[in-house]
Amino acid sequence: MKEKIPQLTRDLISYGHIFYYSHDIEKYIENAITYIVTGIEQGDHILFIENNKIYPVIQNQLKHLLSIEQLSKIHYKNNFDFYFSKGTFHPITVLNFFLKTLEPYEEKSVSARIWGHVEWGDQKDIEREIASYENKINQILSSKGSIAVCAYDAKQVSESLKESLLKCHGFFMTDNEINKIGEMYE
Repeated sequence: MKEKIPQLTRDLISYGHIFYYSHDIEKYIENAITYIVTGIEQGDHILFIENNKIYPVIQNQLKHLLSIEQLSKIHYKNNFDFYFSKGTFHPITVLNFFLKTLEPYEEKSVSARIWGHVEWGDQKDIEREIASYENKINQILSSKGSIAVCAYDAKQVSESLKESLLKCHGFFMTDNEINKIGEMYE
């Protein structure tokens, strides 16, 4: 995977929306680090939306790989604060927060790529809300020319949600593979 992520992000000129379906936390951390380092090496800032258990592990490893200047290009947001800022996962609220978060980069004409770890508790109808959000975010990413990974713990994702997510992402990533979604069915 360490070779595939840099190559893919070099190839994504206009935009990329990647559905990451993860089973293994160690591989997840390794892939997140590769994505961050590659993005920074390619001149981007990183909006990194992650939980407060995983982020310190990633941050600690990045301190050994990146300079202080490079580390300053990583902009961390707690994923529960990001996705549940109003107490529930509400697609319009999350989209507005997402757009507001990207404003400073756009104002400075700075390229930013996104990694968002989507988690939820026991909110009812969450699958419909997530599918709605992902469809809208796909349109936004396309219009802005951004690259984003939407990471999900495979154990939390039902088959119906997985099918919905496959329909609104251009790429499907697991801990060991990444494929263009159209190529998966050829």
